[in-house]
Amino acid sequence: RGSVGSRWAAMESEGVVGGYDVSRSCDHPYVAFFHLFFRTAAILTYMFCTWFSANFVLIFIVCVLLLAFDFWTVKNVSGRLLVGLRWWNEILPDGTSEWRFESADQSHRRGNTMDSGVFWGGLLVPPAIWSLFALGALLRLNFEWLLIVVVALGLNGANVVGYLRCRKDAGQRLQGLVAQAGMSSILRNVPLSI
Repeated sequence: RGSVGSRWAAMESEGVVGGYDVSRSCDHPYVAFFHLFFRTAAILTYMFCTWFSANFVLIFIVCVLLLAFDFWTVKNVSGRLLVGLRWWNEILPDGTSEWRFESADQSHRRGNTMDSGVFWGGLLVPPAIWSLFALGALLRLNFEWLLIVVVALGLNGANVVGYLRCRKDAGQRLQGLVAQAGMSSILRNVPLSI
């Protein structure tokens, strides 16, 4: 029997931490990390930035950059890899705007509840937190800080709406596949004698 420290080091080298296999729980651990990192960093910057600087312009720029990195990461990377969803806005030749919502073919995709939980939790909880910050800024009549919150709610809200619409599309596709599979099994059992 080795020491506790050597057993712990062996478990860590195998991807097991605290008796929990991290490598098997999440298919895309780096994507999940960055899905949560930028939004958490923006919230923490908003909450604690005045401890380090009184320069509102600097704080505004840092928060908006973190929110922009978060928006891009969620929209272009984590949505595709963690839950197989994507959305975008396409400008047509006549100048009109058309929103597109897609979901990956779920029959070929191995679902991971950890990836899905991280994605949906990370997508839906921060807008609720930013809403509380908005209420606080309104009650204090602090319109400078409300500006940061409006930017955060706008960017987070766009991703929430986009992915909820994608999820709706995925549900409709799944219903269509189930109906098609049901019809094909019924037709297979019908005798074809003419």
